[in-house]
Amino acid sequence: MFTSELCLQEKFIELKRDELKENEKFLSEFNARFGNVDIVQVIVDDAHLMNYEQANLLSNYQFAKVIGYLHKKGVRTFDYIAKRTDYDGKVLSYLLSKLAKANIIKEVTPKRYIISHEFQFPVLQFISFEAKLTNWKKAIIQATINKKFSSYSYVVLPFELAIKLQKNQIHYFKNQNVGLIGVSKDRIDYIYKPNKDRVKININPSFISSVAKYQIETSIFSIETG
Repeated sequence: MFTSELCLQEKFIELKRDELKENEKFLSEFNARFGNVDIVQVIVDDAHLMNYEQANLLSNYQFAKVIGYLHKKGVRTFDYIAKRTDYDGKVLSYLLSKLAKANIIKEVTPKRYIISHEFQFPVLQFISFEAKLTNWKKAIIQATINKKFSSYSYVVLPFELAIKLQKNQIHYFKNQNVGLIGVSKDRIDYIYKPNKDRVKININPSFISSVAKYQIETSIFSIETG
């Protein structure tokens, strides 16, 4: 039915696009830290957007890792952050100074930090899809990794293969809480729907950097410069 994985992806996007709401977007080959994700659906709340400088910093995993250990109310010391991130003093000082300059964090007293009250992290939800023609086990591994930043993660396969797996191998998907989708020429079938994963900002640089990368790829930014 499909001559390549790209054909499968394109058909899936074509069929899925009709379901998209106004606040939803599709991105192909989304650049996550651990490799490109075939397709990502992003559910967006544009009420809180970073400016370009903020998004550019947090798209970098090092900056995102620092933010993952900070809070708006709970003060964190330099030593605490250094111990959790495993960055040496010189590197961490540079990262913190850049984050402060972008008004993402604030140094409340010397070497004691919080997330700036003026900084609002965007409210986004990611749904990721890994498409394969035959190698479904590899797709499950990739989809499991995608759960680091995705509320739902799916494997997308040709319909006939998806139906065969539903009968004999569905436990692989259930055990990893990964969804299974079958695609034909004119429809999408949700063979197995996973439970929603709770993706938090805290100690989750993969999610933080993914949100920033989404803003950069779509060129959607706050008009405020902070």
